[in-house]
Amino acid sequence: MMRRDRLRTTESADGRKVVTWRLVGHDCRILRIQNRADASVAYRWPGGESLPLAGPGLVSFDESAAPDLATVRDAFPGHHDLWDALRDAYWVALLNLADLPASATET
Repeated sequence: MMRRDRLRTTESADGRKVVTWRLVGHDCRILRIQNRADASVAYRWPGGESLPLAGPGLVSFDESAAPDLATVRDAFPGHHDLWDALRDAYWVALLNLADLPASATET
């Protein structure tokens, strides 16, 4: 059986941006953003802690406090193409009945 909380990735249409996320209940929780066209030093958000061993253009979020789509859309408005792709992938994942755990009453 597939797990709904598995790691998922979604790319922008041009393939330059990637978001790693997890479906937690009915919420989309963001774990990482990778902008392949950005040479900036990787960092953890919101504190800005530098992540020198991570690749450039990476923004990481603590899994225990991973933000939702609305939060990252507001915090990173320059990635609207990625957020639109993620919104579409989120709804597909949310409505995928094959991905739902089996009911306790089913045999």
